[in-house]
Amino acid sequence: MTLRKWLTAFVASLVLGAGLVAGFNVLVDPFGVFGDKVLGWHAYNMNNNPRVAKIGYLDQYHDRYNSYIIGGSKSSSISPELLNDYYGDGASFYSMLMYGGDFNDYEKTVYYLMDQYKPKNIVLHMSLQEISHFNEKATDFKQSLHGKVSGEPQWRFYLDYLKLNPSYSYAKLEGYAKRAADPYQFATFIPETGVYNKERRDAEPVDDREAFMAANKAAFAPFGKLEAVALDKNVMSLKRIKEYVESRGATFRLITGATSEQEMKSYDLAALKEYWAKLAEVTDFWDFTGYTGISGDPRYFYDTMHYRNTLGKMMLGYIFEDPDVYVPADFGHYTTKENVKEQAEKVFAAPPALSGEKATVPILVYHHIDDNPYEPNSLIIPVAKFRSDMEAIKAAGFQTVSLQQLIDYVDGKSELPDNPLVITFDDGYLSNYEYAYPVLKELGMHATISAIGWSVGRDEHRIPGKQFYPHFTWEQAKEMEDSGVIDIQNHSFDMHETPPEDSDVRNGVLPKAGESTGAYARALTEDVQYMKEQIEKHVGGEVNVFTYPFGFYTHLSEQILRDLGYRSTLSTKSGLNEIVKGDPRTLFALKRINGGPEVPSEVLAQRLQGK
Repeated sequence: MTLRKWLTAFVASLVLGAGLVAGFNVLVDPFGVFGDKVLGWHAYNMNNNPRVAKIGYLDQYHDRYNSYIIGGSKSSSISPELLNDYYGDGASFYSMLMYGGDFNDYEKTVYYLMDQYKPKNIVLHMSLQEISHFNEKATDFKQSLHGKVSGEPQWRFYLDYLKLNPSYSYAKLEGYAKRAADPYQFATFIPETGVYNKERRDAEPVDDREAFMAANKAAFAPFGKLEAVALDKNVMSLKRIKEYVESRGATFRLITGATSEQEMKSYDLAALKEYWAKLAEVTDFWDFTGYTGISGDPRYFYDTMHYRNTLGKMMLGYIFEDPDVYVPADFGHYTTKENVKEQAEKVFAAPPALSGEKATVPILVYHHIDDNPYEPNSLIIPVAKFRSDMEAIKAAGFQTVSLQQLIDYVDGKSELPDNPLVITFDDGYLSNYEYAYPVLKELGMHATISAIGWSVGRDEHRIPGKQFYPHFTWEQAKEMEDSGVIDIQNHSFDMHETPPEDSDVRNGVLPKAGESTGAYARALTEDVQYMKEQIEKHVGGEVNVFTYPFGFYTHLSEQILRDLGYRSTLSTKSGLNEIVKGDPRTLFALKRINGGPEVPSEVLAQRLQGK
């Protein structure tokens, strides 16, 4: 073979190889640049790079949308479907969320959307992390903008994806083959709305804070310091975005995202106050950022930097004043240049650091005391057994304290004695007055009784023929409260029922099926506050503890009760409690140990010691 023929063959082979690579990348299209006409797997493309893949997707389907929400990954929790409902007037939103939000990229994306699709509404979602960068250089294909947005020459942009490393396409084919086994693994995005697919994450149990943190501790690691180097550039970019949108007849709205306490540690608070003041000079905005009523509760977040979809719903409920959505107290604010200073001073002030001091506190729970119950069970103990328990507890060195003393300890107002113990009774049985009260008074001990409102003073159940043990009267409750031996707390007025066939009966304080968070909050508030009023009227003590009927509670019920001013709640989960000075969250969903008839008094004392 002559040299010329060899060179010709070599060049031809290179051209053929390049053509095969280009053809392979066009057919598989791992970034959706070419429309993904063969596989049509847009969710995978968006997972690779939403900045690029969403433009490719909209090239085909932009006629389905007339409004856009733009922001970093946090913005996924603002639902396009809910925005459609709230905006009305035929609004059809699409989420342009992108990894690692950057105001430069937001601005260029807005220009492209406005020029190409002429939308009716633009919502810009801003986080805090953008303060640390502007026009950050992309380091690989997963961070770059689409060429149509960035303004780079089109031939160069498409050439880069034609000669893309084939490993990207191989990975997509491999995932395509595996997705039947686990479709969620390769379905990070919902292409039709542009948001993350959080179906699995949103199904995670969040009611039990201790269990949630045990399962998600790694997700809430510190993020590191983020300096305010892009503060002024971001403000100027925001100004240009707003002017561009409004000059073309579209509406503009700015939302600032919710932040966890862990994330807030990444920022200089003085710089954030300056940032907020300058933002407010550009536009009024819906403000959910900073140390707020929810920032200290990790259950509202997927990780340090991302808030949950449930919180996104609350944010929209606040903005649009939706009565069917419960919004936590001290969460949400309409910030303007007139009120920004006061707001920034409030939400950019760090809470006091925890001292690290804590106490282990067991809580003992009883119900009825009776030597001859209708049906013996673990919640009814004989009279002699109760006295035996109290004597064994005292002999073991326990010192009874009230729940108010726990609250005062957390607030730094007082210390706890050695070996503290809380004794509680549920429901408000007459036997508590007849048997427990005299024994406690004799032994110099203290207890809390959580009473059910409707049954106070009744000898018979309100349903004729239903088994019932008599309950003490308001007069007897006041006598016990005035003695200092007993304090009376809230066990609901009329939410201590189990559901019969009537689906309209609530299971304890749990929400009913299909009940909106707003309707649920109103129902719980009405019952709880009415019972509080009855206790204050008839007994006179401070009511700041709620005992959950049957121990059933949810994350939302905890939030509602905190917002109502309750300082502590009691569950029926068994175990000891770690009460942390300075951390009021450790007073909620407190565990209790049942003083049942089957447990010898000495064994009970050992259980209370954690043995």
